[in-house]
Amino acid sequence: MLHDPKEQSLFPRLTEEALRHMREVGEEVELADGEVLFAEGETDYSLFVVLDGEVRVTKRVANEETLLAIHEHGEFSGEISMLTGGPAIATGRAAGKVRALRLDPDKLRRLVAECPPVARVVLGAMASRTMDVNAQIRQNEKMAALGKLSAGLAHELNNPAAAAGRASGQIRDSLRCLQKLVLERERPFTAEERQVMLEVQQEALSAVAHRKEKPPVDPLALSDLEDAVNDWLEDHKVENAWRLAPTLASACLGPERLDAIAGRIGDESLSCVFPWIDGLLNLAELLDQVEQSTSRISELVGAIKEYSYLDQGGQQEIDVHDGLESTLKMLSYKLRKANVEVVRQYDRTLPRVCAYGSELNQVWTNLIDNAVDALKGKGQGTLTLRTSRNRDDAVVDVVDDGPGIPPEVQPRIFDPFFTTKGVGEGSGLGLDIARRIVKMRHKGEIRFESKPGETCFEVKLPLCDGRKAEART
Repeated sequence: MLHDPKEQSLFPRLTEEALRHMREVGEEVELADGEVLFAEGETDYSLFVVLDGEVRVTKRVANEETLLAIHEHGEFSGEISMLTGGPAIATGRAAGKVRALRLDPDKLRRLVAECPPVARVVLGAMASRTMDVNAQIRQNEKMAALGKLSAGLAHELNNPAAAAGRASGQIRDSLRCLQKLVLERERPFTAEERQVMLEVQQEALSAVAHRKEKPPVDPLALSDLEDAVNDWLEDHKVENAWRLAPTLASACLGPERLDAIAGRIGDESLSCVFPWIDGLLNLAELLDQVEQSTSRISELVGAIKEYSYLDQGGQQEIDVHDGLESTLKMLSYKLRKANVEVVRQYDRTLPRVCAYGSELNQVWTNLIDNAVDALKGKGQGTLTLRTSRNRDDAVVDVVDDGPGIPPEVQPRIFDPFFTTKGVGEGSGLGLDIARRIVKMRHKGEIRFESKPGETCFEVKLPLCDGRKAEART
C-alpha cells in the first residue's frame, strides 16, 4: 500500500458534526463486495463517505494494480478529482459489504463552501493526498521506467552474450578437428604445401575483411559460386565437398584459383590441405564473432554508464548529443521492435549545457518513449532528433510522424495523471516529469506542436554561463 493508514493528514475521520451535515445532503447506499464506487478515468462520479465496511482505492501503474489506500468508517474518497474537475485518478471498490454516503459534485462543492467543519477536513485531506499521491506515483513511474529499460537492456545483452557462448563452443570443436587432421596425417606437410596454405589463408582472410567493408554480396551470385566450388571439389575427389564449398566460396576461392592451388601441390594433397584451410577460416570467423559480441557488450555497459552518469554527481557541463545517443542505445530494442527509423539532424557546434545529466536523460527517455508508442501500428515510422542553437539556449526537438495529438486533449498534455493511453498502459506522469525537470531543475522551456503526421516536442536549455559570455562577445 502506497499510503500509511496511520497518517492523520491523509486519512482524517469526519467528526460527528461533519457527518451530520453530510447526511442532510447525501444519499445512503449499500454496496456489494467488489462493486465499483468510481473508476479511474471516469468524469461522472460521486464522493463516498464510509459508514460501515472498507473501500479499497487502487491505481493502474505500469500495467499493475497498485493499492493506494483502504478507507474505513468516517473516512472518504473521491474528493480530489471532483473538486478539481478532472477525471478520477484511481478506482474505488467495496471490500466486502459496505454502507456509505454518496454526494454528487455539486452538493460536495456547496457543502465545502457553506460548512466549515466539512471544508477543514475535506480540503486538508485533499491537499495532503494530492502531494502524497504525486510523490508516490512519480516514484513508481521512475521504477516502472527503470524496469522497462532493464528489460530491454537484458535483451540487448543476451544476444551478444549468447553469440559469444556459441562461438566459443564452436572454436573448441574446430580446434579438435584441426588436431585430428594433424594426428591422422601419415606425413608432415611439405614446404610447398605449408607455403600454399599460408598464402591461401592470408588471401582468404583479406577477401573476407574486404567484403565486410563493401555492400553485401549478392546471395544468388554467392550460391552460384558455391555450386561451382562444390563441383570442382567433387571432380577432384575431395572428401566432404559439400561442407568445404561454402567456406571456400565465401573467401572468394573460385575454380580458377583452386586449379592454381592444385597445380602447385597435386591432387593427392587436396583432401588434407583444404580441410585445414577450412578449419583456419572457420576459427578466424568465430574469433571475429567473439570480438564483435564482447565489443557490443562493452558498448552497452558504456551506454549504461553514460546514461546514468555513474560516479558523476551534481550539475555538470553536458553534451546533449551524448545523452540522446545513450538514450537511443538504452531504447534500441523498443525502436527495432516498433520498426522505427531514427534520423539525426545534429548541430555538432552546439555548446554544452549545465545540467543534471541523469535527469536530462530521463526527459529524453520519456519523449522518445512516447514518440515510439505513437508510431506503433504504423508499420514503419520515423523519429527525428534535431539540435540547434537559439541565442543563449540549446534547442532539442523530438519529432515523430505519427497520427498526432488530438486537438481536444492538447491543452492537458502536461497535466499530472492525464494520459491518452489505455488504463494501465501509462500513468500520465511521463510528460509531467519531463516538464518539471526542464522547467524547475534546469530553468528551461518545453513546448510542443502537433498535427496529423508530425508531432514535435521542443526542449530549450540554457547554455552554461561561460558559453553565454562567449556568445555575447
